[in-house]
Amino acid sequence: MPRFFVERITHPAVLSPEESRHAVRVLRLGPGDPVTVFDATETWTGEIVSVQDRVTVRLLEKRARPALRPLVVAAAVPKGARLDWMVEKLAELGVAELVPVRFARSVAEVGDGKRRRLEKIALAAAKQSGAPVMTISPERPLAEVPADAVLADPEAAEPLAPGAGWVVVGPEGGLTGTERGRFARRARLGGTTLRIETAAVVAAARILAP
Repeated sequence: MPRFFVERITHPAVLSPEESRHAVRVLRLGPGDPVTVFDATETWTGEIVSVQDRVTVRLLEKRARPALRPLVVAAAVPKGARLDWMVEKLAELGVAELVPVRFARSVAEVGDGKRRRLEKIALAAAKQSGAPVMTISPERPLAEVPADAVLADPEAAEPLAPGAGWVVVGPEGGLTGTERGRFARRARLGGTTLRIETAAVVAAARILAP
């Protein structure tokens, strides 16, 4: 069933101009067609009652949201399309928030324009997967990441286990001694050293595993 995002659930729900165009011009939907409408907190099934100007949906049944741990991934920023892929996959998995982090050896950053583009990628992934929409936070320095977060560390003795609220993925150049020393909790993801985007997705999948 096609899924559409609205800023806030109303009865009836009225899709944004962009979502309305997608429904009518791309998906060729019309009155009577079943759809799902969701916002940041609620998901409803319904049916289209009008496609005049903007699509209007009569909401029929409230649906339960996926029961997911509230996971925040704080990660260095990979370059180019690798960042897009990371955002898409984290959003599909149901990560609550991605916090881009600036490390001493970071090689890329996230400005406001790039963040707005990443928000669109996260929204598209949520529509496809049924997960809540992942928040893309402004980039912040490592000092603002909670010190009790779990650091994904290939040299750690223990494997990463479900349950962490925050997981940190550093840059490919590694963390400085001072940066690494901030985190008493460290866990490895496997027997190899992973790229940023791979490490972030593997960590999220392990933590969110039922």
